[in-house]
Amino acid sequence: MKVELADNYGLFVEELGSGFPVIVLHGGPGMDHTMFRPYLDPLGDEFRLIYVDERGQGRSDRVDPTTLTLDVFARDVDRLAQVLRLGSFALLGHSFGAIIATYHATEIDTAAAYVISSGGDASEALDADVQASLDALGDDGDAIAASWEAEKTVETEEQLKQLLRDQMPFHFHGEPPSGYLAETVGSPDVLRHFAKIGYGAFDYRQKLSGVDKPTLVIVGEHDRTTTPRAADVLHEGIPSSELVVIPAAGHMSFVEQTELYLAAVRRFLSGVAVQA
Repeated sequence: MKVELADNYGLFVEELGSGFPVIVLHGGPGMDHTMFRPYLDPLGDEFRLIYVDERGQGRSDRVDPTTLTLDVFARDVDRLAQVLRLGSFALLGHSFGAIIATYHATEIDTAAAYVISSGGDASEALDADVQASLDALGDDGDAIAASWEAEKTVETEEQLKQLLRDQMPFHFHGEPPSGYLAETVGSPDVLRHFAKIGYGAFDYRQKLSGVDKPTLVIVGEHDRTTTPRAADVLHEGIPSSELVVIPAAGHMSFVEQTELYLAAVRRFLSGVAVQA
């Protein structure tokens, strides 16, 4: 459904379940909430999952991509919480969504708790980690790097989906499931914009100590993009955090090791809900 925010913007959300609210932010940029379905859906038996198509993406109203920033995405979380009259909520972000969630935690801090799933500590460090992973893959890494370079000129949704298909082997430790992301409503203009500007410069390392909410940092053991190194920095920097490393999983740990991922998130959120 479309939810009209305070600034008259139409944000698409899909709700599942009931209980303590959990706002869920997808990766990308240029993707949508379907990356989580059906993998996170079982959490709906205990929590009110609020899947979001972030501003300008998926089924949300389209906007000029140059107006999109980490601050805009993060403040949409509070605009949504206000419209839905959420007295308290947790924020779960994966990949680029985790970068937004970390911005929210360090700059806004209105969520009762945070799940930072495959997040980054700083853009420069993330770039270095990715380059090291590409170098380790040799010729295969060259092909992946070429697909990322092509994001800067992507024009159509089909081109975007082809790039995603090309990149999936990098993001999985094992074989990507057939048809994964087939239902994605892509936003090539948003992907193209952020690819050109480097996905937004960020460095959270000096601000992590100020995060005072319960935080779960979760990462795949073999994540080549937002690596266990970055997860360690986030965990060590956030005083009230815990770290869970999902074994035998890459960047898409909730897909490759769904039960382990859900168990960790469910345990964490259950503790938060009791206190909220």
